[in-house]
Amino acid sequence: MEWGTLAVAALGALFGVGTTLITDVFRSRREKNHQWNETKRAIYVRFLISLAQAHSRMTVAAFREEPGPIRQRAVHAAFLSDPQHSDAKSLLRELAIAAPEHIYQAAVPVYEQLRLARDIIASGPAEAASVEYQRAIRLFFNDLESLERLMRNDVQPPASR
Repeated sequence: MEWGTLAVAALGALFGVGTTLITDVFRSRREKNHQWNETKRAIYVRFLISLAQAHSRMTVAAFREEPGPIRQRAVHAAFLSDPQHSDAKSLLRELAIAAPEHIYQAAVPVYEQLRLARDIIASGPAEAASVEYQRAIRLFFNDLESLERLMRNDVQPPASR
């Protein structure tokens, strides 16, 4: 066997191993990115669901025609007690860890708007139709839509953005 043939065979083997390693590195990176996106997607969905459910529970509690202090406690309890044990405040903390900073910064005002709406409808039976509540809840839903858009863009593959 000639040295040239042996060198070409060794070079071919080295090239084959090298391309396999590079392919595995790229595949591994792609899988990690996919898993991370799925993790963020799950947190995003849980946060959005917790906000929507908290709002629903609060409005149900507010319209029960309870006297002032009982109504206020019921609305606050509805805001805090999530039957799935994933209240919005806890999930906001998860967002602080998992989400990019711009998404977390967009999520905080949404949560704060919902708290403001909670305080307004907890204050009295006629307050749900008030201009103050309507303004707060409109801001909440507008900010919520913007947050959903940011979250959706964050988990989209780069090619489809």
